[in-house]
Amino acid sequence: METRERTRFRELVDSPFFNKNTKLRKLCHHVLQFAPDFQHPDLEKAVVHRQVFGKQPFRELAFNNLVSDLLQLAYQYLSVSQFQAQPEQHLEYLCLDLLDRDLPKQVNRQIRRWKLWRSKRDDRSYDYFHQAYQLYEKMDQLSLTGGQRRKGEDLQRENDALDRYYFINKLRIACDMTSRNAVVNAGYTCHFLEEIRSYKARQPELEEIPLIQVYSQALRMLESPRETEHYFQLKELLATYRPIIPQRELRILYNYALNVCVRQINIGKSAFYQEIWELYKLLLAEGILLKNGQLSQWSYSNIITSAMRLRAYDWTEEFIHTYRDYLPEEVRENAYSYNLASLYFEQGDYTRALHLLFEVEFTDAFYHLSAKIIQLKVYFHLRETEAFFSLIEATRHYIARNRQLSEYQKKSNANFLKLASRLFQHLIRTEWRPIKGKERERFVQSIEQTQPLANKSWLLERIG
Repeated sequence: METRERTRFRELVDSPFFNKNTKLRKLCHHVLQFAPDFQHPDLEKAVVHRQVFGKQPFRELAFNNLVSDLLQLAYQYLSVSQFQAQPEQHLEYLCLDLLDRDLPKQVNRQIRRWKLWRSKRDDRSYDYFHQAYQLYEKMDQLSLTGGQRRKGEDLQRENDALDRYYFINKLRIACDMTSRNAVVNAGYTCHFLEEIRSYKARQPELEEIPLIQVYSQALRMLESPRETEHYFQLKELLATYRPIIPQRELRILYNYALNVCVRQINIGKSAFYQEIWELYKLLLAEGILLKNGQLSQWSYSNIITSAMRLRAYDWTEEFIHTYRDYLPEEVRENAYSYNLASLYFEQGDYTRALHLLFEVEFTDAFYHLSAKIIQLKVYFHLRETEAFFSLIEATRHYIARNRQLSEYQKKSNANFLKLASRLFQHLIRTEWRPIKGKERERFVQSIEQTQPLANKSWLLERIG
């Protein structure tokens, strides 16, 4: 929790409405003294127990129950905070309660407030139409109070808003399913998708709704990722409607676009590195990539990789330093040092790359292995035979023993070590002459047929 959140949490614990247990208040006040790191001798059980229970004998069960109760209050604080951040949901429940109490004048007053709030909304997400459905439902219920039976527009509006919410959300889920099916072969099936598409095609007013356009186009792109026109059409739609799409949805939609760019690169269309870089720069400028003020280590690395592929080295170095502090603290040093070393390697500054890799202790298995791969590439370029083969063996043992690496990571990197070793041995035998003719064809065939394979493009570049 941030400082303001901790203050508000303390206020909730002190409120008799939420908590009447004075010991819980003592526990909360004592623990919060040591925020934000909560590393202090006075947080040991015996000390905390004395602060809360005084001279009473230590009772493990009573103490643990009190800690558990405080945790439940913390969950309640998070839930209440989310509820307060969604005024339309607050008004929905208020109107529902007032309707149950048969207070039509009060309901009418709250509905006016609700309409005013909606008029200030900029977004047109699926949630916008869901809240519209809830509003028209309450307005229709209000029109029936007092035994009135007359035709009104609210029931039809309720139905239409629900349809819009359903269509947008169904297309959104279809995109998610298609994306995951492509990555992990999940086998998801989106029911009634063709019926929705058929109905939508017959209703021009539905086709005019921005989010229906966006998700329909995203789905076409995900279903046919090799057809690049779908990607460019989605990119254009996102540029047009970005101001009315919430950031959480934009983050997902742009991630679909980035994944399609990667697939284009994997089939040999290297021009899409420029697309990836441009998309990432846009997402950085708009703040879409940041989640809770942080940048994920994977986005950080992907941005750096795309920029280096385009040889935008000055921009890359500035980015590495500027966004270092946006990384989660637990991976910050590993991600920063590895990516900076990777930049030095790409620039051909092998000495600085090795120096940086040697002075940093990589605690994460992925970065530890990736650092070893960079070292191997440096030894390859420098033709350091003894160092190269020594590191090959050490890295093989590391992969075999490590339990943090996935099977895919183990297999793809083990295959890389095998082919890199074979290539190095061949070049030694031929005194580093260029590989030509049938020998080149055999190497290319081996690389292309080996699956999975890490650093495939680097190996192909070494063959020439």
